[in-house]
Order: sequence, then structure tokens, then C-alpha cells
Amino acid sequence: MSAQPADLIRLAVADAQRTAPEPLRRPVPPPEPYPVAELGPILAPACESLRRVIQAPDAICGASLLAAASLAVQGLADVENSGRVTPLSLWLLTVAESGERKSAVDSEAMRPARLVERELAKAYAEACEARERELEEWSARRDITKQEAKKRKGAGLADALRSLGSEPPPPIRPTLIAADFTAEGLAKLLAAGRPTLGAFTDEAALVFGGHGMTKESTARTAATLCKLWGDGVLDRIRAGDGPVKLHGRRLSLHLMAQPVIAERALSDDVLSGQGFLARCLLAWPEGTAGTRPYRDESLRDDPALIQYGARLADVLRLPLPIADGERNELAPPLLTLSPEAAELWRTVHDRVEGQMKPGARYATCKPWASKTAEQCLRIAGVLTLVENPTAKEIDADAIERAAELALWHLNEALRLAGTAELSPEIRNAEALLDWCHATGRRLLHSRDALRLGPARIRDRVAFQKAMTELERAGWAERIEGGAVVDGCHRKNVWRIVPASEGR
Repeated sequence: MSAQPADLIRLAVADAQRTAPEPLRRPVPPPEPYPVAELGPILAPACESLRRVIQAPDAICGASLLAAASLAVQGLADVENSGRVTPLSLWLLTVAESGERKSAVDSEAMRPARLVERELAKAYAEACEARERELEEWSARRDITKQEAKKRKGAGLADALRSLGSEPPPPIRPTLIAADFTAEGLAKLLAAGRPTLGAFTDEAALVFGGHGMTKESTARTAATLCKLWGDGVLDRIRAGDGPVKLHGRRLSLHLMAQPVIAERALSDDVLSGQGFLARCLLAWPEGTAGTRPYRDESLRDDPALIQYGARLADVLRLPLPIADGERNELAPPLLTLSPEAAELWRTVHDRVEGQMKPGARYATCKPWASKTAEQCLRIAGVLTLVENPTAKEIDADAIERAAELALWHLNEALRLAGTAELSPEIRNAEALLDWCHATGRRLLHSRDALRLGPARIRDRVAFQKAMTELERAGWAERIEGGAVVDGCHRKNVWRIVPASEGR
């Protein structure tokens, strides 16, 4: 695309006269440094190794390890504090652009869980074969019992069947990790499978863009998840399945999302209103792309990752505390707080609470702030059991480290509060401006944009609204009477401010 000399002269004059454009959105301050050291003697060295070799943002590494640790220990204990019982399940929502190596970090952090899941799958296959043999025997004995009772005109059949007992139950399904799920799918899996499950994906679009998060089912999925985060109870009735009520279940969750998906989720009224987002520890670190020279180093031989992998695998292999008379309902023992830990936790609680009043630091992110004290307990329990799986008590050091981590995530929520609540017009304007800058367009005409521009603005109404936002912010100026572009006179032409005068 080329402009005529007269138009270029007019551009130069306008460049000299104009003032700098305004941002299309409120500038977001940079994140605080992630408190890697507070992850403790098992997770912190692993985080440092992931950051050194993979060179992903430290918050991605830390969040991935913390989520994996929660999956490992969430079935082993709950935290008891002043008579209130809190599970150890953690939910995390981590946001990063494509190319920030989310998948590479997730692969390493979840390696122990996937190893143990394969072991469970092998044992499950063997148990299914054994159950098939037992079922054949049971069926044969039942048939004989019925034949004998038939000779007696059915007399004694009920007692004989009661003595025979129920058919051998199917083995517990071995699934540890679900990447793409709906409320119904989770309920079925938790009914037939292990009572502790992790919903982990490095492509959150599978969740936020899938069937479980359509307009019709978002509320149901969010409500289901929130019940699991709270008391571990699922209560649902469906015409096809009948009533299902499950107790003693645990769900940890880590969704890794690209910004466009995260912004859509963070601006969703249903997800916010249901409290789903407020239960998530948010992280949106600055990227490291462009600053990552190749490192000729293997994590397979890294002592910190070997220690981390061995510990998590050992914890995942521990027998789960199952309720008496149940097959897959948890009855976790209680972790208590030492007196010093309880006093420190109350201080954290009261300080955060005091900062939620109007005009105070956390007034704009109260949904997250109101759950920070509980997040502190959950994180402290996770750190405690990862470091000592037989621990019965949480000490003050664990609470102090957990508070630093919980407050870091709260400050992320504060930093990001409102930034995702952008109108479609602003999002479209950003996409259009980025396209103009990427393609070097100083002059933009409507036909060019509608034919070649971003898909989201290839509609005349959407394009006009996006241009209105760009004009209002000073990024675009309409050329009265049009201009000659690409050898033709165009009626609707705008001068685009170059990126060097930036947002």
C-alpha cells in the first residue's frame, strides 16, 4: 500500500503538530517479584531449576509446582482452625502469552503425577481382569443358587442371595488429572474414580471455550466447582442419571491461559458472581521471551527436580484416608495450627480485612481479599505436607511463608482488577491498531481493513466503533475528503499514529 507525495507531506506536517495519543486502557503496573524462596526446601529449588533451564517467568514455575503439590496432598488432610475445617485444594489461574513456555513448565511440574497415574492405570487394568474372573464365579454361583431355589419353588432364595452377597464392585478408576471437563463429567469421574482429582491444562481455552463454559452451562459448571472447593460435596440430579450426592471429594485446579482467553474469563459476570474467579490464585507475570539464550542443560539430571519428583511421587502413592464403609469417600485427618502459627494467621486475617474498607488498599478486589486468609491456610497445609507427609501440625514458619505467597497472589488480583473489564470496542480497537503497526500502515482505509484486517473487525459496524475509539484516544485521525492510497482515491481514510509514539 502506498500514498501519494502530497499525502506524505500532509502526514509529516500532522506528525509535527499533534500531541501524543492516550492509552486505550489504564496502564497496568508491573508485577511484584515472585517470592520463590517462600515455597520452601522442596518446591523452591525445583522452581529455581525450572526458571534457570526453561527460562519461563518465575511465577509460572512457582504456580505450576504449587498446584502440583496441592494435587499430591489434598486428599491426605484438612486444616482445622477454631473449629473450622479447610481443605488443602488450591486453584490457580496463570496467564501468559503463547511462547512463554507454559507447556514446558507444566510438563515438568506434573511429571510425578503423570508417572503415578500410569502406575495406577496398570494396576487398574490388572484389577479389572481379576474382577472379571470374580464376576464370572459370582454369576455362576448366583445361577446355581437360583436353580436350586427354583426346585423349592423359590423358598429360601432371598436368604441364599443375601448370603452370596453383591456382585464384585468395579475397581476405582485411576484418573488423577483431567484437562477438559464439564460439571457432569467431573461428577461421573468423582463418583467412579479416586476421590481426589486435578483439573490441569496448559490450554485454558479447552475449559473457558468448551462445552462446560457456554452461556447456558457456565453457571452450572462454576457452581459445581465452587462446591468442591468448599466442602468437597457434589449434589446433582439429572433425568438420565438420577440423583448423585458425593461427599469427601477434593479438586485442585490450574488453568494456564493466553491473555485473550483470560480476559474473557475475568470479565465474565457469571464466573465473577459465582465466586469462581475469587477462589483462584491469579498470576499474570511479565514475559521472558527475547531474553532466553539457549542452555545446554537437562532437567532429568537436576538434583532439585529429582528430589521434587521423588517426594511428590511418594506422597501420591500414599494410601488415602477413606471413610469407614466407603470405597472412595475421603475422611481426612486434621492438621492443627501451633499456638504461634494461629496467632500469626490471625494477624494476617485482620490486616487484610482492615484493608477491604472503602478507600483502603484492597477495596477494589474484595472477592479475592476476603479469601486470602483461607488461601493462606491452604497453602500452609500444602507446604507442610510436601515437606513432611506425616506432619500433624502447621508451624509459624509455614504460615509466614504461605502468607507471603497468598499476599503476592492477592496483589496480582489488585493489579489486574478492572483491566479485563474492557468493552468489545476497546478490544477491537487494540486489535486493529496492533495490526496497523505490525503491517506498517500509516494510512488506513476502510476497504483495506474490512478485507485484510483482524477477523474481529471485518464487520462494518465493529470497524466503525473501533475507529471511533482510536480517534477518541488520538491514535487515528480521519483525513477530510479522503486520500489517494494504492493508486485510487479512497473516501474513508485515517492517518495512524506510529507505534514509536506508543501506548
